[in-house]
Amino acid sequence: MKNILPIAFIIAGAGLTACSGNNRTAEGTASDTPTPPVEQLRSLLASAAAEGKTMFGHHDDTVYGHSWCGDSGRSDVAEVCGDYPAVMSWDLGGLEKGDSLNLDSVPFDRIRAEVIAQHARGGVNTFSWHLFNAIDGADSWNVSDSTIVSRLVNDSTSNAAFRGQLAAVARFFNSLTDAEGNKIPVIFRPWHEHTGGWFFWGAPHCSIDDYKALWTNTRSVLDSEGVDNVLYAYSPDRVDSAEKYLERYPGDEYVDILGADIYHFGGADGTENYRNTVSTELALVRSLAAERGKIAAFTETGIEGLPVDNWWTETLLPLLRENPVSYVVVWRNAHNKPTHFYAPYPGHSSEESFKAFYNDSTTLFCNDLR
Repeated sequence: MKNILPIAFIIAGAGLTACSGNNRTAEGTASDTPTPPVEQLRSLLASAAAEGKTMFGHHDDTVYGHSWCGDSGRSDVAEVCGDYPAVMSWDLGGLEKGDSLNLDSVPFDRIRAEVIAQHARGGVNTFSWHLFNAIDGADSWNVSDSTIVSRLVNDSTSNAAFRGQLAAVARFFNSLTDAEGNKIPVIFRPWHEHTGGWFFWGAPHCSIDDYKALWTNTRSVLDSEGVDNVLYAYSPDRVDSAEKYLERYPGDEYVDILGADIYHFGGADGTENYRNTVSTELALVRSLAAERGKIAAFTETGIEGLPVDNWWTETLLPLLRENPVSYVVVWRNAHNKPTHFYAPYPGHSSEESFKAFYNDSTTLFCNDLR
C-alpha cells in the first residue's frame, strides 16, 4: 500500500466488518453486540477526513470506460494507476419504472454485483438517482412542468405513485448483501444539485417546503421498508453562504453527509474560478458538518475531457489538502461519447498527473482500505 494508515483507520476500514463484536463498554469489557455495517461505514468516512485524507471515487468505473463497455474486471482508473477507486458511484435512474437497465443502459443486476465486489475489496459505494417522474414519466432534466414536485408530495394519487417509486429503491437497497447475507452499507444522494435549475426538483421549479417534502417522503418510505444500510447525502450545487446552503436542508434527522457538487468549466481559463469556488464551499461544508455532527464530502466534481494535463496535482490535490473531506467523486467515462470523460485512461495526457495524485499520501484508493 502507498499509505501507512493509523491502526484505528485500518480497523474501521478493513472490509467494513473488522470491528464487529469488538466494541468496549465503560468497564472495558468486550460487547457482544456487533457494530452495524452502516455505522462502520460512517466511522470509515469520518476517519478519512480526520486523518487529512480523501477517498477517490469515480462514477460507473467498472462497467464501462472511454473505449470499452461491459467487460469484466476493467477500470480506466485501475489501468492507469493499478488500483480501483476507493469509492464507486452508481445511478438508480430507471429502477423506479421497473426497468432492468438504468438510464445509462447498465443492468441493475450488474450494478448489484459490482457493489458486492467493491464491498469485498473494502471500498465504498454511493448512489445518485436521476429518476423518471411518477406523473408523466419524463426524465430528471425535463423542467417544462414546474408543478411536478408539488403534485408528487401534495396530490394523493401522485404521492402514492411516488411512494411506489421509493419502495422500489428500498427493495434494491435491501437486496445488497454480501456472501454471508449481511447487508452492504452504501451512501444514497437523492435530490442533488437542487440549487440549480436543470432538474425538475431544482429551486426554480418547487417551493422550499415541497423540496423538503421530497426528503421526508424518501426517509419515510425507506425507513418503513426496513432500509438500515444507507447513509444519506445532501449535495447542493455551488452556493456562497451557509444561509443558501441550508435554505432547503430537510433537517439533521434526515441527513448524514453534507456534500457539494462543483464542476470545473472553461478549461484552463476557468481554473481560478473553480479553485476559489471549491475552496470557499468546501470550507463551508466542513464547518457546517463539524457543527452538526455530520460527515463532509466533495460529492461530485470534475472537468470534462480533462483538457488541463496537470489538473490532478495542480488543481484538485491542493484543494483536498486545504480542505480534507471524506471522499471526492468525479463523473463517468462514457464509452459512446469520446469527449465525455472525467478520469484518465491509458495514454491520456493527464495520466502522469493522475499517477502522482494516486501516489500522494492525501488520497486513498481501494488498496489503502484493505
